[in-house]
Amino acid sequence: MTFEQFSSYVTTQSGRDLAEVSPELAGALFERYLEDEVLFASSPPPRPSELTPAARGARARELLLSLCPPAPTPSDAAVDAYLGKHPELVAGERLRLRQLILPDQATGQLARDRVRAGEDFLAVSRELSRAPNAATGGLIGWMERGQLPPEFEAAVFGLAADEVSDPVPSNAGWHVFQVMERRPAGSPPNPSVRDRARADLAAAAAESSRRACLSELAAKVGVKVYCGGVAFPCRNPFEGEP
Repeated sequence: MTFEQFSSYVTTQSGRDLAEVSPELAGALFERYLEDEVLFASSPPPRPSELTPAARGARARELLLSLCPPAPTPSDAAVDAYLGKHPELVAGERLRLRQLILPDQATGQLARDRVRAGEDFLAVSRELSRAPNAATGGLIGWMERGQLPPEFEAAVFGLAADEVSDPVPSNAGWHVFQVMERRPAGSPPNPSVRDRARADLAAAAAESSRRACLSELAAKVGVKVYCGGVAFPCRNPFEGEP
């Protein structure tokens, strides 16, 4: 690779001459260019010079997948270990709630008594509640300590599953809550939390695997980088990689 070839690459990628792009962008493009060159040098023709810019990029992505296949999907055990190291991702004590919002205390007490007597919550919600989702049962969803106003939290966290609170006032009216389900602190996190943890692990593993593979290929083709006199961050990105 020559300086002129890299300068042409920068123009193709950014639409500007090398002297016009920021040093940070030039440095990032330099490392990407080196990675592509290693992939091409590790594979049979065509060579980069024989390809259009669009075809060059497509070929580089194809070679990366064939020469450096992605890391395996993180196992459940790996996800558990990750969550063990990041307790902030694991939910504390939480309740799954639904509510009725009533216009006054008397109506709130009436609604509470009807539900406690065994009347269907959804039917009472549709008849009496002013909650925006009253027609579908007033579901709030899973809530942890600290996510509700203190007066609501005091009313619901002492309830067992299926129990109904006394009416609690707010600016919106009088609230009657029912605990649909409870989970103690340290219970398995919601699927979305596990999915996020798995995605984080997969992204880290993919990048680590990619860097290790490119470093091995670079060692085989004998990459040497000379940075004298350039006006952007210049380094051999494969040095120090496993």
